[in-house]
Amino acid sequence: MIDPFLSDNSNDLVNCTHQEKLNTESSVYLSDEVPTKEGTDMGKNTTYTLTNNTAKKQKTSKKERLLRNPDVKRWYDNTARSSVNTAETRLRKLGNFCEIYSMTPMELIHLGMKDVRTISDMLQDHITRMEEDGKAPQYIKAVMTCVKSWLRHFDVEVKRKMKIANADSTPTLENERVPDGAEMSEILNRADLRTGTAISLIAKAGLRPEVLGNYNGTDGLTMRDLPDIVIQQGTARCLRTPTRIVVRKTLSKTKHQYFTLLTNSGTKKLLAYLNDRLARGEALGSDSPVIAPDSIYRTYRGRNSGKKFLPTARILDRIRKTMRPRFQWRPYVFRAFFDTQLLIAESRGRVARDFRVFWMGHKGGIEGKYTTNKGLLPEALINEMNDAFKRCEEFLDLELREEDPLLKQKEQLRNEIEKATPERVQEILSLLGVCNS
Repeated sequence: MIDPFLSDNSNDLVNCTHQEKLNTESSVYLSDEVPTKEGTDMGKNTTYTLTNNTAKKQKTSKKERLLRNPDVKRWYDNTARSSVNTAETRLRKLGNFCEIYSMTPMELIHLGMKDVRTISDMLQDHITRMEEDGKAPQYIKAVMTCVKSWLRHFDVEVKRKMKIANADSTPTLENERVPDGAEMSEILNRADLRTGTAISLIAKAGLRPEVLGNYNGTDGLTMRDLPDIVIQQGTARCLRTPTRIVVRKTLSKTKHQYFTLLTNSGTKKLLAYLNDRLARGEALGSDSPVIAPDSIYRTYRGRNSGKKFLPTARILDRIRKTMRPRFQWRPYVFRAFFDTQLLIAESRGRVARDFRVFWMGHKGGIEGKYTTNKGLLPEALINEMNDAFKRCEEFLDLELREEDPLLKQKEQLRNEIEKATPERVQEILSLLGVCNS
C-alpha cells in the first residue's frame, strides 16, 4: 500500500506522474486527471493528488448514437451482410434525413405506421426540396432508397410512385474522360511507389479500389492472391507474365471469384514497391497486404490501428492527392481507362468481349455462365486469355509510347496497315520485298 503522506522533497513531485498541487501561497495547478490516491500535509497547508489514468474525453459520433437503438442496429447489420459500404452510406443518409425533420428514426417509423400517406407526402416534398437545392438526381434517388429501406424494415411499404427529374443523369461525370498516354505518364511520374502501384493495379489490371483494401480495412489483396510473384533471397520476383491476380469471392463486388492480369509496366511498379518494403525490413508472407499502411505510421492510425490493410477511402484519398490540382478526375477513372482501352483492343480484333468482361469482374451473359464463370477454367482457356492480354498490353501501357518513339512509330505503322486498302497493302509488301532483297 502506498503511503498517502508525501515528503516535501521536490523529487517526490518529479517522480509522481499526473499530480495536482494546491497551495494557498502559490499558483494553482489544475488537471483533468481522474484522482485515485490522495494525501495531505496539514502543517504546510498543501494538498497532493496522485492519479494513474487520464479521463478520456471522446465525443460520441453520430453513427454510435444511431446504433445505440437496437432496431437501427438490426437494420444496419442486415444491410451490412450484403455490403458494409452500403450499410454505412444508408445509416448516414438516414441520420441526415431525421435531423432535417427534427425527429428520431423511431419517430419516423411511428409516423409511417400511423399514416402512410403522411410519410409519402413527406418523402415527395423532400424530393422537391432537394431538387431546389440542386442535389444530383442519383443522390436524391439514394436518399429515397435509404428511407424506404428503413420503413420497409418495419413492414411500412410506400407504394406511391415518386418521380425524380432526370433520374439517370450523372452531372459530375458528364465531362469526365479517361486519360491519354501523356496524362497517364505524368500521373504515374508524380505518384509515390505505393500510390503508383495502386493506380497501376486499377488502370492496368482493372481492379476495383475496394479489392486493394475494403471499406473498413479488415480485408484486401494479399501476396497469396499473386501466384506469379515470389520472394526469393529477400527480393520480389515475377515468375511469368502477364502477372495473374486472383480476386477472392470476399473481395468481389459480384460475389464470385475471378482473376485478372497485370501488364508488364504495372508489374514493374508492383515489384519496385514490394522490394522497397523488403529493403526497409518488412517481412512479406502469403498473408501480407499488397497495398499496406506505411510502417512508420502504424501507431498513429486512429480507429484503423491494428488493421493491416488500408481502407478504401484512404487509398482513394492518396490517388486524389496525386492527381490534384492538375487533374480533377475521380480515382475510378482509371478502371474506366482499363475498360475503354480493352474495348478499343476488342474493336481491332485483339481480344474477345467475354475476356474483357471477365477481367472487369462482371458475370456477363448466358454465354459466360457456361464458360468463363466456372470455378476452375480449363488450362487451354487460361492460356488463350494470357495470349489475348499480351496482345492488349500496348493499349494499356500508353505511357510507354510517349517515352519510346520506336513504339509510337510501330503503332502508327500498324494502324496504317489495318486501315489500308488491298492495293496499298500490296504496295507496302512490294516495298518490304525490295528492302529485304
